[in-house]
Amino acid sequence: MNHLEQIIARHTGDPPAEWQWRRELMAGFSWVKSLYDFQLKALEVALKGLWLYYRDGAESAGQSLAALYRDNGAGRIIDDFGINRMGFWMATGSGKTLVIVKLIEMLAMLMERGNMPRRDIMFLVYRDNLLDQFKSQVDEYNASHPDWIINLIDLKKYEETKRTGARRFSMKAVNVFYYRADLFFERRTAKKITPRSVDNNGNWYVLLDEAHRGDSKDSILQKIYSGFSRNGFLFNFSATFIDEIDQATCAYNFNLQKFIGDGYGKKIYVSGENIEGFDGKGDFSDIEKQKIVLKTLILQTYIKACMENVRAIDGSLYHNPLLMTIVNRVTDKGSDLRMFFAELEKIAGGKVKPGLFESAKRELGEEFKGATYLFDNDEVQLDGDKLSALRYEDILRAVFNSETEGKIEVIRVPRNKQELVFKMQTSDTPFALIKIGNVSKWVKEILQDYLMIEHYHDASIFKQLNEDASNINILMGSRAFYEGWDSNRPNIILFVNIGVGRDSKKFVLQAAGRGVRIEPVKNQRKRMQNIVSGVSSGSGVDRVLYDKVKPEARALESLFIYGTNAENLRSVISSLKSEGRGRVFDLGQEFIVNPDAKRRLLLVPVYKHTDQLFSEVQAKYPISSQDLDSTRNFLAHMSDRVLLAKYDDFEAAALAKARSELPTMSSYQESRSIGKPELLVDRLLDYFGVKSRELDKFGPLGDEHIVHFRKIKFSGSAADYETLKARTNLIVKYPASKQEDELAALFNAGDRAGYDKQSKLFDKSKAFTVDGSAVQIKHLANHYYHPLLVSDADKAEYLSHIIRVPSEVRFIQALEDKADAFAGFDWWMFSKLDETLDKVYIPYYDYGKNRFAQFNPDFIFWLQKGQDYKILFVDPKGAEQAHYQHKADGYTRLFGQVSSEKSFPQPEHDSINVKVHLRFFGGDKSQVAQAYRNYWADAIEDLAHL
Repeated sequence: MNHLEQIIARHTGDPPAEWQWRRELMAGFSWVKSLYDFQLKALEVALKGLWLYYRDGAESAGQSLAALYRDNGAGRIIDDFGINRMGFWMATGSGKTLVIVKLIEMLAMLMERGNMPRRDIMFLVYRDNLLDQFKSQVDEYNASHPDWIINLIDLKKYEETKRTGARRFSMKAVNVFYYRADLFFERRTAKKITPRSVDNNGNWYVLLDEAHRGDSKDSILQKIYSGFSRNGFLFNFSATFIDEIDQATCAYNFNLQKFIGDGYGKKIYVSGENIEGFDGKGDFSDIEKQKIVLKTLILQTYIKACMENVRAIDGSLYHNPLLMTIVNRVTDKGSDLRMFFAELEKIAGGKVKPGLFESAKRELGEEFKGATYLFDNDEVQLDGDKLSALRYEDILRAVFNSETEGKIEVIRVPRNKQELVFKMQTSDTPFALIKIGNVSKWVKEILQDYLMIEHYHDASIFKQLNEDASNINILMGSRAFYEGWDSNRPNIILFVNIGVGRDSKKFVLQAAGRGVRIEPVKNQRKRMQNIVSGVSSGSGVDRVLYDKVKPEARALESLFIYGTNAENLRSVISSLKSEGRGRVFDLGQEFIVNPDAKRRLLLVPVYKHTDQLFSEVQAKYPISSQDLDSTRNFLAHMSDRVLLAKYDDFEAAALAKARSELPTMSSYQESRSIGKPELLVDRLLDYFGVKSRELDKFGPLGDEHIVHFRKIKFSGSAADYETLKARTNLIVKYPASKQEDELAALFNAGDRAGYDKQSKLFDKSKAFTVDGSAVQIKHLANHYYHPLLVSDADKAEYLSHIIRVPSEVRFIQALEDKADAFAGFDWWMFSKLDETLDKVYIPYYDYGKNRFAQFNPDFIFWLQKGQDYKILFVDPKGAEQAHYQHKADGYTRLFGQVSSEKSFPQPEHDSINVKVHLRFFGGDKSQVAQAYRNYWADAIEDLAHL
C-alpha cells in the first residue's frame, strides 16, 4: 500500500452523516451505464480522503492529515510537496473517465453542502483524443441528468467568464474549465495561455488525466499544476504512477495487476522468445521476419477458431479477435511497418518458405508448454493438437478472409488521410487496416504498384472496428491509435522495434492496457468465470453455459504480447511487472566487482564467424532412415534448375553440397519420421548453407562480458528501496570476515551492549522481505561481484536479474556447504551468468531452428593450479536442460570430449594451459541419454576433481 492509501484504510471509518453520499447516487452515470464496484470504490476513497483533509475546517485544512502522514513515515514527502493532492492509480481500460465525471459531481455537491470551500474546477488532459473522450462522456452524463449538468468551458475563456460575472455554481450546473495540460507557456498565443492569466490565487480543484510526465520541461508543468491547486486540491488519475510524490499520495490503487487479478481484464502472456530479423541484420533476417509474422497469424487463427466454436454454442458471446501490430517507424521504405507489411504480403500470396509454416507451428507449441501468464503464474493451456492441426488454408480463411492465396489490393478514402484498408483480390471482404498520421507517403512511395480502389464515403473504418460486423483482423500503425480507444477485440499485440526508454515503457503499458478489456457477455466486463451466477453481482451467466465454452474461452480471455527483439521483450516484462508494484529503482549501482577478481586473470572464450560450411565440420543431421531414403529419391528426380526455382532463397552451392553428401549420409534418428520430402529438402538446404562458428582465442574478461549485476532493478516503495540499499551496502562494507573481526573486538573489549547491537544489525542485513517474498544478501568471497542476491521458491519478483530459479538456488547452497572442495587450487573464482544480458556463452547448432544459437550456462568458474588453468561452465538445470545434446555437441566440437578436453597453451599469459569444461549439475541422470551422462555432476566435489 502507498502512504495515503494506508492512512485512509486505517483512520477514516465512515465519514459523518453530513459527508455521506448514498451508493445508488454514486453508481448511476447515465441511462445505460452504471459504475462497477471498483469505480465506486475509487469514489468512496475520494470521499474519505477529502473528509480527512477538510474535517478540521477550511482554515485548518490538512493539519490532522499531515500528522497522519508523519506517523506513517512520510514527513519528508509532505514537507517537499504538500498533501493537498490525491492519486488514483487505475489501469488503462478501467474507465477512469467515468470516475472523473462522477468526482466532479461529488465535488459540486460537497461544495453546495458547505463541506468543502467553493473553488473553480479545472480539468487537464495531455492529448486531444482524450479530451474528446472526456467531452463525449460528459455529454452522455448530461443527457441523463436533465436537472443537473456539467457545463464545459474552454480555459481560454476563463477571464471572460470571470468578467461577465457568470454564476459558477447553481443547483442546475457546475462549470468545469478544460484545457490541454501541455499548452501552458509564458507568452500567450491564440492556442496557448499563460499560467498567470488563470492562476486564480491557487483556488482551483484540479483534475489531471494522464497529465504527469517525467522530463525537465514537464516537471515545470508539474509545478504549474501544483500552483493552481495550492489553495485547493489536486486529483491525479493515471495508469502509470512512477514519481515518488504520486505514489506517496496515491489514495486508490487499481492498477493493471489488480485490474486483471480481480477479473476485469484478459490475462497477459508475454513471449520470452529471442526474436531477431526486424533489425535487418544477420543471415537469417528474412527467415526470422517471416516466422514471427507467421506465428502471430497462426495464433490468431487458433483464437478465431475458438471464437467460432463459442459462437456455435451462443452467438452473442465474446468478440472477433484482432491482431495489433505497433511499430516505431511507419513511412520510409525501410520502416518497421513496411517490413511487416512485406511479410504479410508474401504470406497472402503463398510465398511461404517451405517448411517454415510447420516450423512456426512447432515452435509455438513448444513455447506454450508450461507457459504461464504474467501476474498469477496460471498456465496458458492452449490445445496443442488443435494448434498443430492448423493449415495454411486456415490462415487464409480466418485472417485474410479469403479461400485462396492471391495479391493484396488497397481501398482508400481520398478525404481520409489516416487510414488505408486492405483486402485480397480473391475476396470481397477487407482484412486489414493501417492507421497512421498521414497515409499519403505510403500511397506515393510504397503502394504505387498496387491496385488502388477509391471509396467516397466518410465513415472511419477505425471507428467501426468495435462493431461486431467488422471484418478487420489486423490493425497496423504506430502510437497514434493506442489512447482514447476502447475495444474488447485485441488478443495479440506485436511490438516491432519499439524502444526501451522511459517513454517507450509508458507506451507499452498504455498499449497493453488497451488490449486487456473483456466483455464475454454484453455489458458484463469481467472474465466469464467471474460472472457465473452466484459468483459476481449482476445478471451473470448460467454455469452450464460456462462449462460448455470454458475450454475455448481461455484463449479469448488472453492477451498475447510479442516483440521483435529480446531487449524489447525484457522491457515489456519488466514494465508490466513493475507497473504492478510501484516505482523502479536502479539498485545495480550499489554492487561492486570483487577486489580479488581484479587481481586475477579471468579468461573467457572468444568466437569468430567463418566461411566454412558447418556441415563440413560436423556431419550430423537429425533425419530418420525412412526420411533419408525419401529425400534421396526426391532429389534424384528433380533437376537443379527446378529445385533452385522452387527454393529460391538458397545458393547453388548448398544444393551441390546436399547432392554430394546425401549418398553417403547416415541417418541420425532424433524424432519420428516427417514423411514430407519437400519439407525435408528445404531443411537440408538450410543445413548445408549454414556457416560455422569457431573458437578464435581466450581473452581477458572485460566490463562488457558480465553486466547483469549492473542492471539489477528494484520495483516498490522508496522506503523499501532505502532499506534494501542500506543492507546491500552493509554487506559490501562488512564481508563475513570483517563482521567476525568487529564482533570479536567488541566482545574482547567487554562491550556486551555494542556486541548485541552489532550482531543483530549484521544478522538483519543478510535478509530482506517484501510482501512475504524474501531475498538473501550474500557475500561470497569467491564470487565475481558483491553482494549476491538469492531468493528461494522463485519469488522476489520485485528484483530483476537475481538468483531465484530453484535449481540455481540449490546450487548456491550446495556450493556454500562445500566451498572447501576447491581448496586444492591456488585460487578459484566463479560468477553467476545471465542469459539475457551477459556475453559469455558456448555457440551450438540448433537443429530445430537450423541456425547457430548461444548456450548460456548459469555459472562460470575459473580455477588455477600451477600452469593448469580451467574454465568450467556449470548449468544446474540437470536433466531438464532443453536440447542438452545439441549444447553438449557444441561444446565438444570446440573444446574436446568430456573425458579428454583439449589443452590450449597461452604463452602470452605466463604460459598457462587452458582447458574448458562443461557440466550439467543435479537432477536424475538416469533420464539422460547414455552417451551424455559424463557431462553430469552430482556433487560439488565432482566439479573440483575434473
